[in-house]
Amino acid sequence: MLKRERGARFRLVAMPTESNFDQAWAQPEVDLYTVSPDGAQAQLKAAGVFTEKILACGMPVDPAFESLPDRAAARARLGARGDTPLVLVLFGGSGTAKPHPILTELEKIRLPLQVVLIAGKNRRLEEGLAHFVAASRGSPKFRAFGWVDNIHEWMAAADLLVSKPGATTVIEAINAALPILAFDPLPGNELRTCAQIEEWGVGTWVKRRQGLGATIERLCANRGEVQRMRDCTLALARPSAAKDAARAVLKLLDQRG
Repeated sequence: MLKRERGARFRLVAMPTESNFDQAWAQPEVDLYTVSPDGAQAQLKAAGVFTEKILACGMPVDPAFESLPDRAAARARLGARGDTPLVLVLFGGSGTAKPHPILTELEKIRLPLQVVLIAGKNRRLEEGLAHFVAASRGSPKFRAFGWVDNIHEWMAAADLLVSKPGATTVIEAINAALPILAFDPLPGNELRTCAQIEEWGVGTWVKRRQGLGATIERLCANRGEVQRMRDCTLALARPSAAKDAARAVLKLLDQRG
């Protein structure tokens, strides 16, 4: 609106964190769109955006995802066993997910399993998870953390990710070749993301929390299915998206004239 109504002169780059667009995104004042290499590009074109304004470089993530350690090295660094499946459970950066139904399902699993619980910035949740870990016995073997700065290492070490389908988390998991078990989506984009996770073949939408434990057991027993999910993530992964987007922005500035 500043460019249209007041004649303001600047470059405007749209870098959405979602994979679905409506007509509101298609504005002539936007000079560049950086999007995921999936249906987003076609949706923008259908909305009238010129092809030369669209860069399907992927959603930018931390550059650490460009050089992930292999699983064995990541587990050794993090103190995780190398011979037992590892499930990473994220409750969101703010720790807003409800833990009790998830923990109840995880406790039902009788396979040898490592489960890492990450509470994010919710200190109360972190304390609750610590009490849960202290009280747990046998298998699965639980560990709990609050906010971590090395989520890329945990994703590299894990076999499965259990998480709410936030856009950044999903893209990070895809770049780490980590199959996703999505739960409790918010209405709107997260709900659409769950459907896309299954459409892309990179994970499963756990529609009923009561089915989480059984789903994990099935996947741990079916390595072929997990590998197919990993193969699908590799087709979508764009770990250098941040650098590619930055180069495009710099090129746009050079054209300013």
